[in-house]
Order: sequence, then C-alpha cells, then structure tokens
Amino acid sequence: MSTQLAPKNVFGRDNLIKRIWRLLMKFSVVFTAERRIGKTTVMQKMQTEAPKGAVVTYLDLEKIDSPCRFVEVLLEEVNNLLPKTEQAKNMFKKMLRAFGGSEIAGVIKIPELDRANWQSALEKTIAAICEQQDAMVIFLFDELPYMLQKIAVREKQQGENGDHAALAILDSLRAMRAEHRNLRMVFAGSIGLHHVIDSLRGADFASQPFNEMETVEIGPLEQADASALAIHLLQEEMGECACQEEVAGEIVKLTDRVPFYIERVIMRLAFNETSVTPATIQQQVQDFLTSDSDHWEMEHFRKRIPIYYPGTIDLAGNSQPEAKLVMIILDILAIEANAQSIDQVYAATKARIPLTDRELVIDLLRKLSLDHYLTCDDQKRYSFRFPLIRQWWIYAQGLTA
Repeated sequence: MSTQLAPKNVFGRDNLIKRIWRLLMKFSVVFTAERRIGKTTVMQKMQTEAPKGAVVTYLDLEKIDSPCRFVEVLLEEVNNLLPKTEQAKNMFKKMLRAFGGSEIAGVIKIPELDRANWQSALEKTIAAICEQQDAMVIFLFDELPYMLQKIAVREKQQGENGDHAALAILDSLRAMRAEHRNLRMVFAGSIGLHHVIDSLRGADFASQPFNEMETVEIGPLEQADASALAIHLLQEEMGECACQEEVAGEIVKLTDRVPFYIERVIMRLAFNETSVTPATIQQQVQDFLTSDSDHWEMEHFRKRIPIYYPGTIDLAGNSQPEAKLVMIILDILAIEANAQSIDQVYAATKARIPLTDRELVIDLLRKLSLDHYLTCDDQKRYSFRFPLIRQWWIYAQGLTA
C-alpha cells in the first residue's frame, strides 16, 4: 500500500463519504477504482470521522496469507472494540481458549486450524463484536482481493485447495452479514475483485460471495476540489507563487485530478527548487511518465495484464495468450484521438492479427472497462479512461499517437 495523504490534505471526499454512509445504513459495499485513486484514504477518513452510532475498524489485509492469520487479526481488532466490562473480557478469554489461542501484550496467536475450525473461529469472532455492540459494526477490509490471492497461492504450494479456502472466507463473511443486522463490510483493493473471484471459483464452484453488496466507484476529485488541493500543497511546499490558480490548473489537468499524482508532482517541483510554470510542470510530468525508474509504478498496468487475462485464444489454428490480444486492443485505442466503436476496434485488430471472433473483442472491451483501463460513452465507443495512463502507455509501448 502506498503512503497516504495526511488527513489535512484530504480534499473533496466529504460528499462521497456522506453518500457511502447512507448506503451503509442498508447495505455492505464494494469499492471499485483504479490504483492510486484514493480508496484507502477514503476508508481511513471514514474510520477517523465515523458518525455517532457506528463502530468502525479498518484492516489492511495485504500481508495476510492464511485463514488463521486473518482470524488472529480480527481477534485483535475485536478485543479492542469490545466494551471494557468484566463480562466482555471473560467472554473474549473463553472464546480465545476455545480456539487454543493466547494473547501476549495485545498480540493474539492461534494454532493452525482445519477449515471447519477456522471458519467457526472467524464466525464466532465477528459474532462476538456484533452481539456486544448496540451500534452498527463496520469492517473496512482493505486489500481483500490481494489476501485471497496469497491464501490461494500458499495453500496450493502446500498441496491444499487454496481456491476453496479463499472462497470459504468470502462465504463466511457473507453468512455473517446475513445473520447480523448491525453488521456491514466494505471491500476494497488494488486488484480487481471480479478477476480474483473468477480465478478462484472455476467452472465447478458456484459461489456468489458478494452479489448482495452495493458497488461504489471511487473516482478522481472534482475540478474545484483538485484545484483546492493543488493550491494548498503549493502553498505548503513552496509558499506563495505567481499565477497560483493557473499553475494549479495545469497540475490538475496533467494529473487527471488524482490526489496521489498531484502531490507527487508538487513535492518533486519543491525538491528540485524549480520555478513553477506550465512548462516546468509539463516537463516534470513527462519525466515521471518516461523515466525507467518508474517512480509512479506505472509498469503495474502492463505487468498485471497476463495475471488478469491468463487464458488462450485461437488465431488461425495457433494458440496464443489472451493477454496478447488485450495489449493489441490497448495499443489501438492509445493511438486514437477519438473514442472507437466496437466495429472500429474489431477491424483494427483484424488488420494486425488473424482474428475472426468479434464476440471476443466485445468481451475484452467490457472487461477492460471493468478494470478501469477503458471507458465507454453512451454510443458504446471506447477510449482510455485516464489520459495520463493513455500517455504513459504510448511512451511505454513505443507508439506514435
């Protein structure tokens, strides 16, 4: 997880968070967004500014690689959230003993449990806090998809069925949401949850572990909020500067109104003690996009494609990676100034490779939209969702726009 903006620098998320709180009164929620947009910032701000009548806990699950470790982390959080009464303390100790666990200086350890026992431990842990609280209990699960992938990989390496263990966690969480009226969850992560579920589920496992949850897309800041953030950071890092609103506007335009990129550009300008003009801003953004040091970790957008699209396709009798076709489609759309129709993308693809399956192109365009590479307009024409990512793709692929 990347370093987050300080709370004082979180601009433009108040109305979004108010809408999320309204949703959480009735539903649990899945956040969808591209990486760096600010999902974690939103979750942490929700925890810090939770309304009266809500007990909120944020958990970063990125480093968890087993169901038992997940239960341990939950137990630690639940222990902190339980009422400070002797009854609650005794109940927790009794529950911990039942799992064979121990607590030392607030750190909880339980032995490796088989599936039936860790599922029971998971469900009893969540039930404990729900039953001891009159308030709404809200778990903010950050990097949940990444945890599921790590569990699947680890258990496969041990010769166990990690796919089913990871999905069993989701099924248990769903069962708990259905059982407890005062329980809500927020799922978020930098890996597409739909990809993780598809890869875990396979053809013979019909789990639908979050289809009763509402989806909320976390997007870039609104123009006014992005400008306010840029002006605030400019003043904080560099003091007053000439043409401040013009400078902030240029930064906002070139960073697609994404707080992470706005902050990084201003910090680099301040570090270099560069005079801040539209020209120096443009040069700094270009340096970020073209540097092999990859300070913004943009290579992620290419490296994840074979992971997201692991299948194969038939091209004139030859089996080829599906990821190859995805890259071609993105190349085609990167060099087009205007949004392209399905037929235009299909025709351009056929001109490059011997493809005869139009439905495959339609399906991949839809998936690329879900993965936030692309967006489509009301005429079903596709283009890159973020101009910044499109420009990086052009540089990274050696294309000519």
